[in-house]
Amino acid sequence: MPSIIYRNFRQIADAEGARSALLAEGFANSAVQLNLHEARALSTTASAVKNIMDSLTPDDVDNTDKPDRPAALLSVDVDDDAQREQADRIMARFGAQEA
Repeated sequence: MPSIIYRNFRQIADAEGARSALLAEGFANSAVQLNLHEARALSTTASAVKNIMDSLTPDDVDNTDKPDRPAALLSVDVDDDAQREQADRIMARFGAQEA
């Protein structure tokens, strides 16, 4: 049954690698879509508060040195369960996370 798989990636390079691997394995170019997540702009007040809070907490406790959000979303059109499993295996190699 045709469906679409959506997976998030922490790094754009990982999403691009997964897309290339999917294409190399025979998925159609039109079936694999890469969308970059755009960071929301913070207001001046929100940015100031975030910077103050980040400075009060060690990085290894609150992970402020790591991205909070995925960097990219990859969607893949699949025709059946076999393609779904194949796409899932390929994307998992690149650190895909459920969207």
